[in-house]
Amino acid sequence: MDKNYWETFYLKQNAELKPSLFARYVADLLLAPKEIVELGCGNGRDALFFANLGHSVTAIDQCESEIKFLSTRYQQLKNIYFMHADFTKMDNRRPFDLLYSRFTLHSISAQQEKDVCIWAFNNLNVNGYFCIEVRGQKNEIFRKGQPVQNEPDAFIYDQHYRRFLNFDAFCHELKQIGFKIHYAAEEKGFAPFNGENETYIRVVAQRK
Repeated sequence: MDKNYWETFYLKQNAELKPSLFARYVADLLLAPKEIVELGCGNGRDALFFANLGHSVTAIDQCESEIKFLSTRYQQLKNIYFMHADFTKMDNRRPFDLLYSRFTLHSISAQQEKDVCIWAFNNLNVNGYFCIEVRGQKNEIFRKGQPVQNEPDAFIYDQHYRRFLNFDAFCHELKQIGFKIHYAAEEKGFAPFNGENETYIRVVAQRK
């Protein structure tokens, strides 16, 4: 969803380039080089952070112009592959060790979210991690904007779509699929930005 919005956003090339706090948190889980897939890599800042730590990274995004830009700019890095694709329609691929999703699951429908979580479980290696940071229903902009018809808890706000996850229901969904919850919280402090400190969901689930 919102492909045109994000194409325009990243065309400006003025988004934050430092790795997110979530990427730094996830990096501490990884004791050896891993095969990482990122869903919705945006300007590539977290994917590049993982690659520079020695991990092998496949960074997926639907914004074709941004993927072309990143592929050209960082072509000298042999352990990162920028892939133009819709991550809600991925086929099976070789298994990977970690799936990284920051601020992407709230950009898709509830059914797409469930499909992605099932795909994650089916394609992760045993003991692999699914790492998620996302807006939930305690987020400060929940219910702001125009409600999306036939999609509970989804709104158009600041010119693009967001769907706010229920923390308990999301954790239950992951467990039902077969994941073990390694860490889960919904609180402030995860992603402060421009003087604001909103409430987000952070979950690390593991395939056992």
